[in-house]
Amino acid sequence: MPIFAQGVTKNKLTILYYIRASKLDITRDQLYRAMVENEVMNYFDFESCMHELEEDAFIAAVPHVFGQGYRVSVRGTDVLEQFVESLPVSLRERLEKYARENMEQMRLQTQIVSDMEELSGGGYLVRLRALENNAAILELSLRVATRIWRRESAPTGKPSPKSSTRSY
Repeated sequence: MPIFAQGVTKNKLTILYYIRASKLDITRDQLYRAMVENEVMNYFDFESCMHELEEDAFIAAVPHVFGQGYRVSVRGTDVLEQFVESLPVSLRERLEKYARENMEQMRLQTQIVSDMEELSGGGYLVRLRALENNAAILELSLRVATRIWRRESAPTGKPSPKSSTRSY
């Protein structure tokens, strides 16, 4: 009968396992969402484990245009390979399934990015970028008059309820 990891050890191994299963440099938000939606850990445990994993060089935060993307380091890969069997098979399968089912959405969230700045004369400048291999293949800048227009012009990754023809 296998001995399963528990507590902080299980949480750290779970994070490492999911990052590897996602096959992408994923954002902290994407990683947290995966942990919560799979009922693996709460926010405070997640943040504590992420801090320790990064501090101990088991994961690496890689700067990207969309922000920081996380990946398992060589050291983290070694630890994961050594202790992966201490994660229940059902948990590993659930995380792999979640990663497969959400891969396209996660990829799009890191390839379609926007930012906004308030202009001194009033209004906002909204920049939209489509990225491929971390390089912008399309950039669009819009000057909008109000916060409402700013919110409407920024991509959310979800279809807009007001416009069924908009796609990003």
